[in-house]
Amino acid sequence: MDSGWMAVWPVAAFFLGGVATQVTGWLNHRRQRAERAADDAAAVEQRREEFELSHLVELNRLLQDYADTLPPLVAALTTYWSQAPALSDTERGEIFPREVYAATEAAGKAVRSQIGFVLDDDARRIVDEAYVAIDMAASDILINDDGPNLGQMGAAVNLAHEALSARVREIYAGQALAR
Repeated sequence: MDSGWMAVWPVAAFFLGGVATQVTGWLNHRRQRAERAADDAAAVEQRREEFELSHLVELNRLLQDYADTLPPLVAALTTYWSQAPALSDTERGEIFPREVYAATEAAGKAVRSQIGFVLDDDARRIVDEAYVAIDMAASDILINDDGPNLGQMGAAVNLAHEALSARVREIYAGQALAR
């Protein structure tokens, strides 16, 4: 019986070695797959953050550009309103400050096109409110020859800048994953 067991031990050792090799290979494969998935997730998160950061900074600049188009529009329209009563309809059409108005419209469209790319819902809502405030101020300039009330617009724009800046700081601080 001892010689029978002596013949079984090499076979059993060979079998256990093969099983151990297979289990080790399987465990290594699982570990590598988990590492690849983690790397892929980290790369996706990094691309998302880079995308969001670039759009937040761009939107912040565009929002400021849009607000900055209003003083030249007010100045041009103040001049227009002062000259318009003495002119005929044709002459009024000729002196209307189309270029300044077109610049304001283009700046507004640029802001509107970027608002949807803000991934944070609260920041997107605040920026949308600032856009509406600037848009209303621009409309008020066209309708009201006394000039617009820019106080509400300025407060909305400042709130939007604060929200965008806070989101940028949040991303740079690495807190975006905690949300």
